[in-house]
Amino acid sequence: MSIGIGAYAKKVCEDGGTVLYSYGGYNLNEPEYRNNERISDGIILIQKECFIEPELHTKIKKMPSGRKKLITKIVPLVVDYGNFIIEGKIIVENCSNCWHKIMNELQIDMMACHLLYHIFQKYQIDGKIPEKIHYFV
Repeated sequence: MSIGIGAYAKKVCEDGGTVLYSYGGYNLNEPEYRNNERISDGIILIQKECFIEPELHTKIKKMPSGRKKLITKIVPLVVDYGNFIIEGKIIVENCSNCWHKIMNELQIDMMACHLLYHIFQKYQIDGKIPEKIHYFV
C-alpha cells in the first residue's frame, strides 16, 4: 500500500510571454525521495499562448418561482500539454527528487506533468494563472 506521492509548484515570475514555476516532488514510499526539506529545484517554463480559455455554455433555466434566469457554466477543456512540450512551448527541467519519468525521448518527470494538468485546469476555472499549485495522492 502506498503512503503517498505528490508535487508542488510556485510561480517565480511572469512576463508578457512566459510564466516560470519552480517545483519539487516527493515520494513518501522511498526514503531517498521523501524531500523533507521541501526542495524546489525543478523548473517549468510555460509560454502564455498555451493557456487556453474554457468553453462557456449558457442556457435559460426556469426557476421554481416561474421566472427565467440565464445560467452560464464554465466547461474546462483538456489542454494537450504533451504536444506543447514536444513543440518547445513548455520546457521542463526535472527536479532532483524525480523518481519516475515519462517513457519517451524527453524523459520528463511524471509529477511535472500532473502539475501542468492542474495548472491549466485551475487557470480555466479561476480565469487567472495560479500562484501555487499542489498535487498529492
